[in-house]
Amino acid sequence: MKSEHGPAEVSSSRHRPLSPSASERLEKSTIFRFQHREDSDSGEEAAQAEGSRARSSSTARSSGACVHCKSLKVRCEFDPGERACRRCLTAHIPCQSRSRKKRKVAPTHEDLQQKARSQDYQIQALLLQFEQMRAEKQIQRIITQHTYSKDRMDTQHLIKAQSKRDAESPELAAVNYFSPDRSLSMLSPPDIVKHCCLYPRDITELFTIFFHKIDPFFSILDPELHTPQRLIWTCPFLFTVICATASRYCTSKPGLYSLAKDFAQEAAGKALVDPSKKIDICQAYLLLGVYPSPKKKWAEDRSWLFQGVAIRMALELELNLPPPPDCEEREALNRTRTWLNCYCVDGSHAIQFGKIPMLRLDDYMARISKDWYRSSSMNTAYDVHLCAYVQIILMMSKWRSVNVVQEQEFSQNRFDVVAFAIETEEKLSKELLLWLDRYEEEFTYNPFMVCYYRGNTTEMITAYLRLVILATGFQCAFKSGISRESGILKRSIDAARTVIQIMVDRLAPTGNLRYAMEANFLYVSFSAAYLLNLLRPKLLPLIDENTQEEIIVTVKRLIDVLGSKDVALDGRHTPALYSRFLINLLRKYNKRCKPGSGTVPDSVEFYPQYSGERQESPPGWPDIQQSRGSLPTIDIQAPAGYEPGIVYQEAGDADMDFSLGHFGK
Repeated sequence: MKSEHGPAEVSSSRHRPLSPSASERLEKSTIFRFQHREDSDSGEEAAQAEGSRARSSSTARSSGACVHCKSLKVRCEFDPGERACRRCLTAHIPCQSRSRKKRKVAPTHEDLQQKARSQDYQIQALLLQFEQMRAEKQIQRIITQHTYSKDRMDTQHLIKAQSKRDAESPELAAVNYFSPDRSLSMLSPPDIVKHCCLYPRDITELFTIFFHKIDPFFSILDPELHTPQRLIWTCPFLFTVICATASRYCTSKPGLYSLAKDFAQEAAGKALVDPSKKIDICQAYLLLGVYPSPKKKWAEDRSWLFQGVAIRMALELELNLPPPPDCEEREALNRTRTWLNCYCVDGSHAIQFGKIPMLRLDDYMARISKDWYRSSSMNTAYDVHLCAYVQIILMMSKWRSVNVVQEQEFSQNRFDVVAFAIETEEKLSKELLLWLDRYEEEFTYNPFMVCYYRGNTTEMITAYLRLVILATGFQCAFKSGISRESGILKRSIDAARTVIQIMVDRLAPTGNLRYAMEANFLYVSFSAAYLLNLLRPKLLPLIDENTQEEIIVTVKRLIDVLGSKDVALDGRHTPALYSRFLINLLRKYNKRCKPGSGTVPDSVEFYPQYSGERQESPPGWPDIQQSRGSLPTIDIQAPAGYEPGIVYQEAGDADMDFSLGHFGK
């Protein structure tokens, strides 16, 4: 099919002139066409010139408003040919374009680690500075609240005069004396040296007092191993405890103890939060528990806390295991000696308060320690007494483990507690005879009078433990009925009198009794209180007139010894406290003392120079506390309706607890 238009029409349409509107559109449109070489070269030069002008203008001025217009939040307005905007020209200020801020280079991983370490160092330095400020504030508080007596003021004057003669501080003197080869900038003695003004001769004197007077009673340290030259740098805590404990018996500085004990307790608190664990720290806590500082109230006493920390630390140090093979001989003895003392302290505390001990009753090191004192030539002369005490505590542990279970069966008449108590008491007596023979043998090698003293102490402790056992049997016998001819009654009276006689006739004349542990005074006071409680109206029919007289005379002799100047250091010393306690008890139950009388019977007196420093008496049985009112009238008639000569516990009466645990509460 042919097109409607022919070729002629098509050709004519091609050469048909364009309309005016079409020609205008064609001129305005951009038509691509090839140019000659000359034209292209001139175009490239024009483009390069235009680009350079654009770059120069951009270099001269950045996009956006200048600094002044930007602060006004408006755009810049330029006059032709001017490089400064109108506002800057009007204000006669330079028109400065805003420069683009440089971007910070992203820190690398190493930079971040270095920054973190630097911040950690700063934090540690600040914490250390804070701890030092707090420690200094605590020391200032201790010194500020410390009241000085006349003796202490004299001591301070003596120390100041001595300081002028020495022309150096106590710290510098200690560093020069105990470590002449070390760098002075790296050493810092314990706080007790600086604030108690302890010069090297004072430190040496305190260590001599400790090892000559205190260590024989609680032989836990080795004088060859625990020297001031070593402890002042390796264990400041133990060094402070030794100096503070010995300062109580230092006659040349009578006012030193009151301040030194505060630094010892402060060091104990710091060691408690310190993660480091050492045998020296364990020994320091044991010493604080055995020789605690006096408190105004018995509820404030924390000796049991120090003992518990020491025992826990000993377990973590694995002192309950044999020493490692690579351990030196003297250090191995030090480990075993420390553990055996932990065992004895724990057992004694459990017996005293009637609680379950922290350590196992069948402890391996305790069971194999019978001949440990012969294991080395480096054993001290007091190790034999430690081994004896361990074996005695083992027997008491067996008694307690059986007695706790069998007391329940006693109520059902299936177990004879009285017979078991007498049997255990006889075993203790035989064990004591065995160790007395060993004491005689060791005394030939070490003829020290202190060893003889410790042998008498072992006899006293054994007699006291016999009384603890017999008192339990007496309590059970009293519930079911007991007569004057009862064997357990006579045995208990004999054991109590033996404890008192050993202290009065053997230990006190030596002059060493003032250095004894507090537990020794507890033992003898319990024995005296047990005898005085037999003078109760309910129990008086059990003892005859001669026995009553002997009890009163024996207790009065003990009161005189405990309250004497040779034993009691001051009114807060433990023997002085127990002396007052026994005086009150004797006033109450001595039938020759008139009811309501304020005088002490038969010239029994307490020394007035010790009477005003502490008001509370030691603990005792609740129904024997001294009242300041009138005393009850004594009625020695036996209750009606019972068999003559036999005393029973009446129905409805409160249980009469004669145990040491009840006495020590």
